[in-house]
Amino acid sequence: MPGPARTIAAAAGLAAVLASPCAPAQNDLFAKDAPITRMTKDDFAIATGAMRTALDEGRDGQVYRWNNPATAASGTFTPLASFERQGMSCRGIVFTLEAGGKVSRSRWNVCRTPDGWKVDSGR
Repeated sequence: MPGPARTIAAAAGLAAVLASPCAPAQNDLFAKDAPITRMTKDDFAIATGAMRTALDEGRDGQVYRWNNPATAASGTFTPLASFERQGMSCRGIVFTLEAGGKVSRSRWNVCRTPDGWKVDSGR
């Protein structure tokens, strides 16, 4: 997938992972003043790169930081133990986001699909 299309797809994936309605953490993420609602397209692009690296290459417990100096948005991704579910490679990941003066933290289980990492469950 070429550059801009890949960035848009990755940002959409990050948003899906961060805001999946299947998780109890949704109340924090869907609050109208939640950090994710204050993130820009560039914030998503930067965060998505860090998330992809954390999930694809990260050791359990290793913290991957991202920040956008232009907006002051930042966060971390901490991959957790890998596991298999229904034949898919999965792992836990802890997200922290800070944007627009707001901070959130959540934990998710995500699984690798042919279309990228998708939310399995969250809390």
